[in-house]
Amino acid sequence: MTPDNSILKISKGQTEPFYFLYGPETFYQTEVIQALLQKWITDDNRDFNLETFDARESTVNHWLGSAKTLSFMGGTKLVVVRNLHEAVPTDQDAQALMDYAESPIPDVCLVITADKVDRKRKLFKTLTGLKTAVACEAPKENELTNWLRKRAEEKGYSLSSDAARFLVNRVGARPGILAKELEKTLLYAGKNKSVSERDVAEVVGESKQENVFALTDALKTKNPEKALHLLHNQIDHGEEPIKILGTIAWQFRMIWEVKHYQKKNLPPSQIAKVMGANPYVVDKAAQHTGRFSTQQLRNGYLELAKADRSLKSTTQNPLAVMQTLILNLSH
Repeated sequence: MTPDNSILKISKGQTEPFYFLYGPETFYQTEVIQALLQKWITDDNRDFNLETFDARESTVNHWLGSAKTLSFMGGTKLVVVRNLHEAVPTDQDAQALMDYAESPIPDVCLVITADKVDRKRKLFKTLTGLKTAVACEAPKENELTNWLRKRAEEKGYSLSSDAARFLVNRVGARPGILAKELEKTLLYAGKNKSVSERDVAEVVGESKQENVFALTDALKTKNPEKALHLLHNQIDHGEEPIKILGTIAWQFRMIWEVKHYQKKNLPPSQIAKVMGANPYVVDKAAQHTGRFSTQQLRNGYLELAKADRSLKSTTQNPLAVMQTLILNLSH
């Protein structure tokens, strides 16, 4: 089940007595739980019908005990358990939870979350296999534009396709951040219910992805001063060196792959389709392919691999490693 499907069903009153919300996009976990809170919990029954647990600080017995305790106020009781991925239930507790999940109490809604799952463990294999398991994962970028437009429509706004695409390009496939940036954009639009690309550009700042394109430009034009400035700017804004390295490697890989398909005389739109990539990203990469020879890209990858090994060594200074990488790629 997808988060959007589960939220739609909840809004229609079609709730389940047990949910397992799993995956790295905790934004979706929060949205599903908020939908259940709106459905079942009020100011009057909150103290009696809502109980929350952290799996790291409680046991399966606590959760099931709460679920099996009827509410003093009547109605559906909501029990939320977070961070199952960081808990280590005993075999007996794990079996008890699986047994309950297979046959939950109808008048209770037990929700368990896990940011990641190891399907080699019987517990997670069982829970993810349930019909009420909700995979909280980021949708593909080409699906996010419609997702944004739908969210805007639900709030009474019309978000153009170009504006939605521009927002995705600036933020990336990160639903939680996209939702927040969309809210800011709608507030900015105010009474103007038609939101344009210009509105998004006014509100949403330049993305790290765009900075990496600028960094690539600086590296190719042999401008180490500018490249180092961009590097320090990202680190000063809290970006981790290993992530910067990964993004540079991704950019080199994109340029290399686009260059490969250009040699086959494919147009940009066809290249994007074959690669399964965002057309905007392909267009950006295509602007750099003529500046790099295949040998330069190959040498760049060798430098990136060397830096990756150094960053994973506890004896190396991460900033020094990245500075050396920038200088080597610039030359």
